[in-house]
Amino acid sequence: MNHKTLLTTCAAVLCAALASVAHAQTKLRMGHSGPDTSSQHLAALEFAKMVKDRSKGQLEVQVFPGSQLGNDAMVISSVRGNTIDITMAGSVNFAGLIPQMGALDLPFLFRGPEHAYQVLDGQVGQQLMAGLEAHNLKGLGWLEVGFRCITTKNRAVRTPEDIKGLKIRTTPTPSHLQAFKLLGANPVPMPLAELYQALEIGAVDAQEHPIAITYSAKFYEVQKHLTMSRHAYTALPVVMAKRKFDALTPDLQKVLADSAQAAGRFQRDLNAKDEARIIAELKTKGMTVQENFEAEPFRRIVVAETRKSFVEKNGDGLLAAIDATR
Repeated sequence: MNHKTLLTTCAAVLCAALASVAHAQTKLRMGHSGPDTSSQHLAALEFAKMVKDRSKGQLEVQVFPGSQLGNDAMVISSVRGNTIDITMAGSVNFAGLIPQMGALDLPFLFRGPEHAYQVLDGQVGQQLMAGLEAHNLKGLGWLEVGFRCITTKNRAVRTPEDIKGLKIRTTPTPSHLQAFKLLGANPVPMPLAELYQALEIGAVDAQEHPIAITYSAKFYEVQKHLTMSRHAYTALPVVMAKRKFDALTPDLQKVLADSAQAAGRFQRDLNAKDEARIIAELKTKGMTVQENFEAEPFRRIVVAETRKSFVEKNGDGLLAAIDATR
């Protein structure tokens, strides 16, 4: 090989190496607290698959379920600090950063799933996501924890009177705590990862989660009764470290956002199709299921007071926008 040929060969190798670096794979770690059989984890896996396919392998999302990287608060803090790349957590976990996010968790706020989706996919959802950017969080899309339902160990919940005296695990959101106190319960916030043991040893008598979580976390092993109360909805923002997001090309940024939104639609369809199956499965596991729930007696006790508390701190503009969404 003469000198000229050697130079040409070296130049070609160098160009190939530079091209390879330019298209090097970026690995992104995503942590969440949902069990590995939950719909939110299945949606996270779908998100990871779409990101890899749409980026032609330039991005790879590695998903860690079941609080493997820490509980929700820890992982959100790590994403803000750029040590974890992506997470999804119930909207209540972001209310400390953006108090208006707490509106989404108000009892009996949404008229049904379609109302919730119109709100989250519209201007209200965009406004709430934009507020996260000041905290080094980039909102990619909305998944869902879903409509929350009550389970108990010793007695079924049919009327507000049945709530009185219950030690019930709730989220730490102020409106949830206030609502259950108004109903005469003793609400006890704790991370999802600690809940099964707390129910098993009797530290709490009851809990409230969407039925997909109740099923996937096997709470039917330590709870006897399920009431389809749908008393509150929990949204699940998918967020990324903003500095990491901003460092990507616009094309890759679009891949992440589009994939998160598509994963949200995937999960909504999955949850809607799975509800009847999950109820039937819970019955086979020995749970009694109160499917006909009369919400109005509960609404009369909790709605006005919890909305009043929110408005006193945050104004009524956001709630007006949610109520007006069709």
